Amino acid sequence: MEQTRRQQERVYVSSYIRQASLQNIVIDILRIALEPLPLKAKITRILDYLLTLNQLHFGTKAALFLVNYDTDTLDLLVSRGFVSSETLPCKTTRIGVCHCGKTGKTGKTGFFNTFPPLFDSSQESTPFTGNYCVPIIKDSQILGVLTLYVTQDHQYSTEFKELLEAISNIFAVIVESQQMDQQLIQLVNDLRSSIINLREEKKFSESIIQGLNQGLIVADLDGKIRKSNSVAQSIFKPFVKMLDGQYLVDFLGDSASAELLATTSSESGQVEKELIFVTPTLDKKIIGYSNVPREDARGNKVGVIISLSDISELKYVRKEMEKMNRLSTVAEIASAVAHEVRNPLAGIKIMAQSIEEEAKDNSDQLECAQRIIRQVDRLNQLLSDFFSYARPAEPNKRPTSLRSIITETMPLINNRLNKNNITLSEDVSDQIPRIIADSHQVQQVFLNLFLNAIDAIRAQGHIEIYASYCTPSMLRYYRKKYPALLMGGHNYVILRFTDNGTGMPPHVADQVFEPFFTTKTSGAGLGLAIVYRTLKENDAEIVLDSKEGKGTTFTIFFRAEV
Repeated sequence: MEQTRRQQERVYVSSYIRQASLQNIVIDILRIALEPLPLKAKITRILDYLLTLNQLHFGTKAALFLVNYDTDTLDLLVSRGFVSSETLPCKTTRIGVCHCGKTGKTGKTGFFNTFPPLFDSSQESTPFTGNYCVPIIKDSQILGVLTLYVTQDHQYSTEFKELLEAISNIFAVIVESQQMDQQLIQLVNDLRSSIINLREEKKFSESIIQGLNQGLIVADLDGKIRKSNSVAQSIFKPFVKMLDGQYLVDFLGDSASAELLATTSSESGQVEKELIFVTPTLDKKIIGYSNVPREDARGNKVGVIISLSDISELKYVRKEMEKMNRLSTVAEIASAVAHEVRNPLAGIKIMAQSIEEEAKDNSDQLECAQRIIRQVDRLNQLLSDFFSYARPAEPNKRPTSLRSIITETMPLINNRLNKNNITLSEDVSDQIPRIIADSHQVQQVFLNLFLNAIDAIRAQGHIEIYASYCTPSMLRYYRKKYPALLMGGHNYVILRFTDNGTGMPPHVADQVFEPFFTTKTSGAGLGLAIVYRTLKENDAEIVLDSKEGKGTTFTIFFRAEV
């Protein structure tokens, strides 16, 4: 009777599976698989669900292992019904060993009615009747192994095999989805790390670029500025407020922008070049620059990297130093020549005077002797000018009124002004600070400037003298226009000496303070050279602004009494 009952029950179970159970079980498992749960929690719920299906005669134990191809092992993910999963000897099983390991190697479902070799049967109170080891396969790759224990009433059938295959396929999709999620998470984490690293690299690069003491511009081939640092922005500030996004041609013009973008190959590396342009405020700027091509990953030229600096002040300082060196050299030569020539001239004059005394009755000899004496006197005057330039007297610098110096100078030139119908206007207030200088030497400077202006005007012209305290804004203007001028942080009084004479072309204006340079038919060309050197000795500066046909302005900067 008992055997008949069991047979009938098996027939019933088989019929149950065939008709409805298989479909319902798969649907229930799919429903769990679609729940938003972590992999381990999702597998645990499915295994718990399977173990509740008494009609399938599952036992009380089930487990899922995942393949670890790095170690060639099966690693336990979830176990249900065992005493302690932490103490399972098969928590990690080499592929090919034990029931699960063999299934993981062959990729075929196996039923084992012998106790697993790695399992300690002494810990179990229920008898072992058998277990299924089902491979979890996706696209021919073994992802894991599912093991399900069954009771002694279990009977294998084709329908049960289909159920196991369906469960295996669902687990395969779950595991693969989880692996893809993990790969996606890893990819996102890697991408986040890459973005963070790129940001750090960008900040690091930008800090280096901004920390450079030279200007840097990164431009496309068409001259569009992609990146620039603060130094470059300060250089081109008179043109645009922000360089990035601007086109070089828009504020520099075709010629200058073409020069900046033109790269040349050089075996010795970057070639330093210069570019001169005028700002909207009419300031002349000299830019020293070098550039290199900017290439993409394939080596194609996509732009230009330009390194540049404002060398206007450097060029001015170098020019002034060269001038000072030339003046110093000329002064030494003039001093040596004057010293060597003066003694022979004295002898010549003495002999000429003797001839003059003896030739009173001979008019021809008398005329020759007097001519010799006049020429010697002329040479002596020239030598005196040499000595004045080469060895100027030590100035007695003390506070003095600029107004009083001009007042003392006027009687010396009034006659010449009147004779040439030249008018003079002056605006020198007694309220401006006194200057620190040698008044006698400054008077000589003014006298030379007056005579020079009279020669430039010739007749019916005008001379204007204007003096004022040098305000901070004026000082900034002049330092910008004449770099390296008025260094040391002192207070200054400005004197402008202007005439409406013939003026000078630029090449002449650049040389007027050099000794022996003159455009006149007479004279040694030492007048303005002595002015320049005398003012230097008195801690003063002089600059020249002249336009041909419109006149000349000499601007003198005197140290002011604090």
